[in-house]
Amino acid sequence: MHTIKSFEKLTFHDDFMFGIVMQDKEICREALECLLGIKISHVEYSEPQKAIAPLYTAHGIRLDIYVQDGSTVYDVEIQNRDEKDMGRRTRYYQGMMDVDSLLKGQDYSDLKHSVIIFLCRFDPFKKQIPCYNIVRLCREDKNLELNDASEVYIFNCTAYKDVENPSLRAFLKFVQNNKAESELTRRIGNMVETQKKIEANKKIYLTWSLHDHDVRNEGIRIGEKRGEKLGEKRGMNEKAVTSARNMLSMKLGTHEQIAQAVGLPIEKIAEISAELAAELAKETTLQEV
Repeated sequence: MHTIKSFEKLTFHDDFMFGIVMQDKEICREALECLLGIKISHVEYSEPQKAIAPLYTAHGIRLDIYVQDGSTVYDVEIQNRDEKDMGRRTRYYQGMMDVDSLLKGQDYSDLKHSVIIFLCRFDPFKKQIPCYNIVRLCREDKNLELNDASEVYIFNCTAYKDVENPSLRAFLKFVQNNKAESELTRRIGNMVETQKKIEANKKIYLTWSLHDHDVRNEGIRIGEKRGEKLGEKRGMNEKAVTSARNMLSMKLGTHEQIAQAVGLPIEKIAEISAELAAELAKETTLQEV
């Protein structure tokens, strides 16, 4: 049975804390520079658990960190478990990121260079390589690249000892075993401890975790009862709406934070908020009568 990890025991590699810490634009910039060995002038946009679901019928995704530096879009993912679908997952994330840009009025020729980064606490391909840099090549001529302005970096943090660059080695080691041995990782470690002292973070984490826990259990229950995915999706959506109503009633976070916590569009959160306000107004009127 899946148990919810105590908020006090969260580390940088836990999804929730990873998203909180990487909201710090300076840490996010330095982490990207460390991972990719490049210089980034500034981070324009940084959002944890960005929800992308361009069509209401589409399978949405929640990106751990989604940032832009003006010319490039980065998605940084933390992966604690080997779910055996790395290739298809990167393909789907890439497509959704591109569609997200196109829906904002861009022409496909104006799509930004995109980089997907997976920080894996396991070796996804069992080759003992610290970093798998994936690009699309011609099968007949390996020197011919497609040059589609997209890249995938899959880091195998278990192989940190084989990394020559000391900064990158320290960062991957920190992701793997939470041991801070560099200036950047010590700053991250300190920020993790600071974030644990913020009560609002704990409330959001517990609500977010309980929602995911409820969704998982509801999916299992409905799957066993009906044996069809349609029922599972309906049950998951009902749980998300219930969680959102509870958070709004208790004033736990902004609409944006609640949307991220329960995995619903912010428009849906606003709709639920309006419904609650109408219900409250009706109750007040009845009491006055």
